[in-house]
Amino acid sequence: MDHTDADNHKPTDECHEVHNVDESDILVGKLFSSRDQAWYFFKGFAREHGFSARRGTTRLDMEGNVKTQEFCCSKEGFRESKVNTVDHQRAHTPITEQDARLEAVSKVDIDEATTLKEVSVGTSQVINYLTEQAWGCHNVGFTHKDLYNALQRGKAKEIVDGDVNALIGYFDYKKHDDPGFFVTYSVDESGALHNLIWSDSTSRSDYIYFCDVIEFDTTYRDKLYGRPIMPIFGVNHHHNTIVFATAIITDETSQSFEWVLHNFLKAMMNKSPISVVTDGDRAMQRVIKSVIPNAKHRLCSWHLSRNAQADIGDPKFTAAFSKCMASWWTTKKFDIQWRSIVSEFNVENHPWVIEKGNTRHLWA
Repeated sequence: MDHTDADNHKPTDECHEVHNVDESDILVGKLFSSRDQAWYFFKGFAREHGFSARRGTTRLDMEGNVKTQEFCCSKEGFRESKVNTVDHQRAHTPITEQDARLEAVSKVDIDEATTLKEVSVGTSQVINYLTEQAWGCHNVGFTHKDLYNALQRGKAKEIVDGDVNALIGYFDYKKHDDPGFFVTYSVDESGALHNLIWSDSTSRSDYIYFCDVIEFDTTYRDKLYGRPIMPIFGVNHHHNTIVFATAIITDETSQSFEWVLHNFLKAMMNKSPISVVTDGDRAMQRVIKSVIPNAKHRLCSWHLSRNAQADIGDPKFTAAFSKCMASWWTTKKFDIQWRSIVSEFNVENHPWVIEKGNTRHLWA
C-alpha cells in the first residue's frame, strides 16, 4: 500500500495537466497514476470551488491492497445534521449516553480512522487530522473518547465474525493503547492458532490484591469453532467477580492446561495463588499439582451440585448433598452423615457417588 504523505506530495507534470479545473466536466472516468495524484487534483478542485475536501471510505482487497478510495466534501454525511438526528432519537427512544456518543462518529470517520490506525497513527493524531479536515473542533461532533470507543466496537465485530487474524490484530491494537496488556499464543505445525491467553493492565493489577483464591472454568465453548474458552477469575473485597485473564485452548488436555497455567503465572509476575477452584477436570487437577504444588485445590460447589442432579437425577439427593458439602463438620461427623445420605438414597454403587466419596477432601 502506498503510504506517501499526500498533503505534502509535490505533483508531477502530468498532475499539473489534469489539475486544470476547466476540464472538470470531461474528467469522469479519468485515470490517475496514483492515489496521491487524484487526491491532489480533488483538493485543488475543492479549494477553487469554495469547499474543503477529505478522504472518504477506503476499501481493501483480501491482500490488504487499496481497491477503491473515495474523496468527498469534508461535511458530507454527518456534522450538524448528525447532531440533530441524535437529539431527535434521545427525545423519543430510551438509548444510553454511550450509544448516542458512538452514533456521533460516522462510518466515514471510522473508515478513515481505521486506515490511519493501520499505518500506526495514534488516536490523538487521528482526531487532530479529522478536526483539521472539518475546519475546527466545533464541526467534528465527537471527542477523542468517542472515536476510541467506536474503533473498539469495530474491532470487536471482527472478532465476532471469527477472523483469527483480526483477533490477533485487535490484541496488537490493545497493546498500543494499554502498555500493560498481556497476550501470548501458540500455533501448531500448520501455523493455525493453537492456544491463546490475554489479560489487560486492570486485571493484572487486580490480581496483585485479590489472588488468594482463583477459579478456572472450562465449561464454556466458542459457538463458532467449539473451542473451550477458559476464564480465570476471582472475587474482590466487594464480593464481586473479577476476571484476571481469559484463554482459548484447542482442547482440554494436560498439555493445553499446563501451557495456560505457565503463561498465566508469567502474566501475573509469577505470583502463585493460595487456593485454586476448578470444575473437577482431572487433567487440570494434575497440572495444578505439578505447576503450583503449594496451592490448595478445591472443587466448585456450583458445578458439584449441578453434576449431582445430572448424574443421580433426584432433587432430594441434590439438596442433601449440597447441605453436606456446605456444613462445618468434623471429619468423623462428615463421614457419618455421608454414609447416611448414600444409604438413604441407595446409591452406594453409583460411580459418581464412589468418585466423590474418594475425593471428598477436595470439596467437603
